[in-house]
Amino acid sequence: MNKNVLLKSVTLALASAILVACGGISSDPAAPTTNPSTPEPAPTPTLPDASSAIPQGIWQSAVGAATTTSALVTQDGQVWSVLTSTSTTPSTTRLLKASLAARGAGFNGTGKAYVLGTTVASATPAEAVTLSATSVSKTSLNGSITGTTTQAESFSLAYQSRYDTPVTLASFVGSAWSGTLGNGTVNWRIDSAGNITGTRTTGCTYSGQLSLRTEAKAVADVVLTESCPALTQMSGVALKTPDNTGITLMLTTTGDAAGVLIGLK
Repeated sequence: MNKNVLLKSVTLALASAILVACGGISSDPAAPTTNPSTPEPAPTPTLPDASSAIPQGIWQSAVGAATTTSALVTQDGQVWSVLTSTSTTPSTTRLLKASLAARGAGFNGTGKAYVLGTTVASATPAEAVTLSATSVSKTSLNGSITGTTTQAESFSLAYQSRYDTPVTLASFVGSAWSGTLGNGTVNWRIDSAGNITGTRTTGCTYSGQLSLRTEAKAVADVVLTESCPALTQMSGVALKTPDNTGITLMLTTTGDAAGVLIGLK
C-alpha cells in the first residue's frame, strides 16, 4: 500500500389511580359521612433538556482566529473538523473525527486527531482526543479539545446557515474533478447516481459512492476504495465548498487508522 496516499415514552404511562371511597351510610345518625380520599397528583413527566439536543450543523471560527476551525456535526453526533494553526511555521493542519453525546446541558465526546502533512494523508499516528462543549442552537458552539499529549485547546464557532440547504447528488456531478493527494493529482468523475471513478497520476485507481443522508442537510456520506495496487477502504463525509464550486471530503481508513482530507475543484 502506498502510504503517501493515506494517509467511520418512555412511554410514560400517566395513570392516575382513582381512589373510590368505600364507606356507606352508617346506621348511627351521629356518625359522620366518610369523604372520598383525595387522589395523589400524577407524576410530572421528565422532558428532555432542549439545550442538550445534538448541535448538528456546519460551524466556523471567526476570521483571524489563531486556529482556523471548520466543523461538521451530524444528526447522530458524529463530528468532523479541520483545524489549521496559523501560529506555527509552517502552519499545521489536523483532521479530527469524534462522537459527541449530550451530558446534562452540555456535550462530551471522544475521538482521534490526525496531523496532516504534505502528503495530505495522515503523517503521524492518530492522537486520542476528548471534547467538551456547550451550544446555543443554530448560533454558537464553544468548548475545548484535549489530546493525550496536548493541553486543552479552546474553540468558539458560529453556525453556518448553508447547512440547512439539502445537498443533492446532482450538485456533485462532474467529469473533471481534480485535487492534490500526496505527490500526485487525482482526477475523478462523479455521475448522477453518485458513483465515483477515477485515477491518480501515481497510478492509483479509485471507485466509490456518494449517498444522501436521512437528515436531508448539506452533507453526504462517501465510501471510497483506492487501489495502489493494494486496496484501501475509506469512508466519511462530503460537503460542497461555501462557494459551491468544489467538494471537501473528510475520510478515515478502516478502524480509523489514518485520516485523509481531499479538496476537489
